Amino acid sequence: MEENIKALADAIYADKVRRARRLSVGERIDTAIELFEGALGIMRDGIRAQFPDKDAADVETLLRWRLRRLKQVHEHGIYSKHPIQAS
Repeated sequence: MEENIKALADAIYADKVRRARRLSVGERIDTAIELFEGALGIMRDGIRAQFPDKDAADVETLLRWRLRRLKQVHEHGIYSKHPIQAS
């Protein structure tokens, strides 16, 4: 059963890659903007869930703080997409 799921997941991923490769530069930029805006919406929802008493301005302030913090973490190499391999 797990092998079937993995095969299906791999096929879905391969299809997404093929479709992405057919996009023009403009379409890729539009897609990136849509994905980023969607991520911001999810982050706002998370802030509202964590701090239900905050108003819209407070949510935006916290969102900007979190984005700045993520940028700092990335710039300082604290987070890496690839785990360090044990030698």
